[in-house]
Amino acid sequence: MIPRLRLAIAALATLAAATGPAQAAWPEKPVKIFIGYAAGGSTDVVARVMAAKLGERLGQPIVIENKPGGAGDLAAELMMQAPSDGYTLFMTTVAVHAINPGLYKTRKFHPIDDFTPIAMIASYPMILIGSTQTTFRTPAELKALATKTPTFYASSGIGSPGHLSGELLVRALGTTITHVPYKGGSPSVLAVISGEAQLSFATLPAVVPQIRGGKVRGVALAARERNSAVPEVPTLIEQGLADFDVGTWTGFVGPKGLPAEVVQKMHAAVTATLADPAIRKRLVDEGAEIRDMTPAEFGSYMRSENARWTKVIRDAGVVPQ
Repeated sequence: MIPRLRLAIAALATLAAATGPAQAAWPEKPVKIFIGYAAGGSTDVVARVMAAKLGERLGQPIVIENKPGGAGDLAAELMMQAPSDGYTLFMTTVAVHAINPGLYKTRKFHPIDDFTPIAMIASYPMILIGSTQTTFRTPAELKALATKTPTFYASSGIGSPGHLSGELLVRALGTTITHVPYKGGSPSVLAVISGEAQLSFATLPAVVPQIRGGKVRGVALAARERNSAVPEVPTLIEQGLADFDVGTWTGFVGPKGLPAEVVQKMHAAVTATLADPAIRKRLVDEGAEIRDMTPAEFGSYMRSENARWTKVIRDAGVVPQ
């Protein structure tokens, strides 16, 4: 009897080990979303537009935390320090995966392999804005201004799309305009409003209210076509700068090794949120172009953008620091 009893106990123990404890369905607590820029920038604006509805879809609150620094790299590093359990995610941008790799010799992570793509959200063009204390409305008028007086352009940070756009413009005009980096899109826009800087390239959703309110002047879009959010603003291509097409995008990613269940649930929640008519209208009205991709498609897009921007930066003559 005793040997048989021992065998029965051993069999039960093996079964328990195989099945293990029941895993709680994700998410069972609030989900943190890191933003790599200061509050008020376009990435922050899009995140906060989506947060409440996204939380409803997931059944848990979405907590937005701004971690500005390194053109988004700091937020990415902080996310990677957290467990890969889906409770700390990152609303990323083109800078982290495609622009920064061409600008910095040394980084603490691989721009593609150390991330798990979840969901693309939207793309939007960069827009050249001018201070209301200036009068230039074309690249030629800007060049004339820079020839006569010290001129400064603000950006959301070194390595940001605004920084790269500014460098490309300076080279295209053949003039001197000094770069002044700020810690985020909102501070850089405030610099233009106050007159600290005469111009800036901003992501469109971050400045549509300021343009409509007359606080800054929309000069030109760095895109191939005009945008319905600011239909009166011409493109730089229209104004004579051929192929000046510099856009940015944003999406949700997690750290490497994120569970497939988290990826699937988060992607479904994002897709449903972006399909909500009110959310969609709000984003489109602010200049965003909704982009629907599977996680695999988003990963492929990140790789293609990395290759594209590496070439743009190299062709522009920007030397990695």
